[in-house]
This record gives sequence, C-alpha cells and structure tokens, in this order.
Amino acid sequence: MYDAIIIGSGPGGYAAAIRLGQRQKKVALIEKDKIGGECLNYGCIPSKALIELANSINYLKEMPGVSLNYSIDMKRWQEWKWSMINRLTGGVEMLCRGYGVDVIRGEAYIVDAHHVKVGDRTIEGENLVIATGSKPVKIKGIDDVIYNREALDLDHVPESAAIIGGGYIGVEIGTALAKLGSKVTIIEMMPNILPGTDQELVRHVERRLSQLGVKVMTGKKVLNTQRGEKIRVNIDGGEYVEAETVLMTVGRVPNTEGFGLENLKLEMDGRFIKTDGHKRTSVPNVYAIGDVSGQPMLAHKAYYDADIAADNICGIESVVEYRAMPYVIYSDPEIAYTGSKSAKSTRFPVAANGRSLTMNENIGTFNIYYDERGIVTGAGLAAPHASELISELSLAVESGLMAMDIGLTIHPHPTVSEGVKETAEEAYGKPLHFKV
Repeated sequence: MYDAIIIGSGPGGYAAAIRLGQRQKKVALIEKDKIGGECLNYGCIPSKALIELANSINYLKEMPGVSLNYSIDMKRWQEWKWSMINRLTGGVEMLCRGYGVDVIRGEAYIVDAHHVKVGDRTIEGENLVIATGSKPVKIKGIDDVIYNREALDLDHVPESAAIIGGGYIGVEIGTALAKLGSKVTIIEMMPNILPGTDQELVRHVERRLSQLGVKVMTGKKVLNTQRGEKIRVNIDGGEYVEAETVLMTVGRVPNTEGFGLENLKLEMDGRFIKTDGHKRTSVPNVYAIGDVSGQPMLAHKAYYDADIAADNICGIESVVEYRAMPYVIYSDPEIAYTGSKSAKSTRFPVAANGRSLTMNENIGTFNIYYDERGIVTGAGLAAPHASELISELSLAVESGLMAMDIGLTIHPHPTVSEGVKETAEEAYGKPLHFKV
C-alpha cells in the first residue's frame, strides 16, 4: 500500500510527491500526459520563453541608434523550446524517482478513496491527492480558434492575430505576438482589459499596448467565428475582426471530469473541489491542491498547497494562509501585486528609476499600501522585472514589516529594486529621486 496516491504531475502534484518522498513516504504519482503538467509543458514555461524572445527582439527594435535586420525561424526556435522544456521536466522526473516516487504513466480512475485504477492495474493508498489542474474554457459556436497550447507551438509568426479575452493570458501572448510582428487585436467583454486587476496598474499596460500598435476593444461580446480566407470574429453590434489566427483566452476551468471523481461524492465549491485549510476535502483522507481546489489558479499557489497537504499527510498540522500571495502578469510593463490595499499608499514612478531608464523603460509605477502604524499591508507594481521584485514585498506583508524597514534596507545601485526602496521612503519621509 502506498502512503499517498497523487493524480496529476503538474506543479502541485509533483511538488507533493517530492515533499512526501523527502520524508520517506511511499508515493505513487500518476500522469496521463507529460510530467510537469500544463504549466511546464504548455503554459508558464513556454509562454515566458516566447515573451523573452519577443522582448529581446523588441528591445533592439526600439533602441535609438540600432538598425536591426533579422529573421525568425519559429520551427527551429520551437525545437530549442521543447529541448529546454524536456530538460526541465526530465529533471523533475529524476527528482521524483530519486526520492523513491513511483511514476506511473496512464489514465487514473478513482474507484474509491483508497483505490485508483490505471489501465488493468489497481493501486491502493492510505491517502489520495487530487492535483488534476485546469483547462481552457471553450464556448460553443466559437470555432476555428486556438488555445494556449497551440499558440505556444506556432511554427510561424502570424501576419495578424485576434485574441478573444483580455485577461492575463491574452495580454501576455498578444503583447509577445505584436513585438514579433503580428497585427494584434484584443477583444474583451468587460469594460477593461485585465479585469480584477487594479486599474491604476493596468493603465500603464494599456498605454504600452497602444505604443505597440495593439488594438484593444473592450465591452465587446463575441458572437461566433467564420472561416474564409481569414477567420472572421463576429462581435455583437455588427462589428467584426478578421485575422489569420484567432486565440481564445476567456478563462480556465478545473479538471474534474473523466477520472471517477464522482465516486468520492465530495463536497464541491461551484466547479472546484471544496477543501479546508489543511487542503482536505469532505472525505478526510482525500486532499485537493492547485487549480482544481479553487482560486487563485497559480502554479506557485499549487506548490504552496502541496507543502500544506504533504505536511498534513505526514502528521504535521499546517494551514494555508494566502494573504501574501503574489500575483504576476507578464505584460509590458510587468504587473505584480500582493496583499491588500490599505488606508495609505505611496507611489514612485518608473521614469525616476535610473536602472529602468538604462533599459529604455519609463512607463510604470511602484506602489506600497500601508496602515496608520506604517505596517505594509500590500503592494502593486507596474515596472520592469516586477515579477522579480514582488517577493520582497510579499515577505514584508507576511512578516508584518513597516515601510520604514524596506526604506532603511540598502538596495544595490543601479537596480530596478531601488524603486521599491524609494516608494517605501515616501511612507515616512521623502524619496531621494522624486519630489512628492
């Protein structure tokens, strides 16, 4: 008997397997596709590789004094991308096996809370961890579209691209394609792109999209698509957009069908599996982690969930605490935020940060939110490398630090991180390089 059976080897699943293996637990990790799941193979990693390619080319395109003559062989680039991904996922599988995890290939089917079938084999476990991730939302009548997997596997840069959905995936891939030379249109049903994100941060991205020539259509409902010489996207009100490629990015839903989940009769929270603070479901020995267990659908949240579930399986009582969860959007500029807003806030412009200017970047802001005592409750950044800067601020929230603690910490010069220091200084005095 296994101590734990884990269904799904994405960030949550493989992390739980490794954590349990590190504690000498006997673990079975079941995967029907590729180790690493959606994130490593078809999402987080390949999308950032595409964004890095686009940013590198566009940096030179926009740098004064540089004349650029280049060509892009996407087929060759895709070969490199997959070799990089395979190195990464191969390393993850080696780690799992190194900790004694049995990696089982095939489709899982839950018989009951202690038994899972894989093909003709039935395996038994004391605990069951469901880490089946999520999949793109698909809408009937909107056909001839591609989704994130196909978009990240394109063998050429399309002449034009229409993106249905202005959330983080649409904005990220749309920005990258625009930088690579596509004529891009983003169509969003809500009044603004990146719905749910602080519009003070979003406006910097909107400004940059305009500079890149991306057409943004908000408050527009897509009715259907029609294939002709190009694909026509019909919009409510008689408008339409034609493009060579149409990408659908209107959200994701948890994977809860096709593997016998109904046999457990778990309590659900809408389409998600309901869990308590220990990541336990309504069946005590069954855990759910990552996207399938609720928002936010983030790989680093899945890693964190895996730690919590593994602790509890090992008898170490651990409870989730998401208040300092960082969110990142790989837009231009990148957006990152954490914690919550408070009564007071600071603001320091990217245009006053020397290192940003050396990168020909001048759009964005560094914001810290703090309470009456000066304690940091959250932060919002729209800045170069915001994804690399937000952890300092999540730590501040998690640790109950004051803005002064950040401001008095020596930050190296010249770095973008100085923007974090200077915006913190505003909470108790004045930043050095900007007059408030």
